[in-house]
Amino acid sequence: MNAATIFLLIAAVYLAIIAYGVVRTRKKGLPRNARLAAASAQVLLPPVLLFGALLATRDAFMIGGWGVMLAMLLVAGALLALCTDIVARRVL
Repeated sequence: MNAATIFLLIAAVYLAIIAYGVVRTRKKGLPRNARLAAASAQVLLPPVLLFGALLATRDAFMIGGWGVMLAMLLVAGALLALCTDIVARRVL
């Protein structure tokens, strides 16, 4: 597996978890603050943990390359959570 395949696999699983989690909290009828806290945890934790694992390698080139990708993944996850909540509000 090369780096692009690994990133695509990680990104697909990460975004699927976010979308599922946002819809699940909406279906359970949780209050707005609880939904926001759950979505924040789902968006922030995986990239932060992966970045922590990168820092443990102490490889500057890997941290520089993958760090930018994880930052973009964090932004994509936040936008996906927002859009999924808007769509779920209208559909459910």
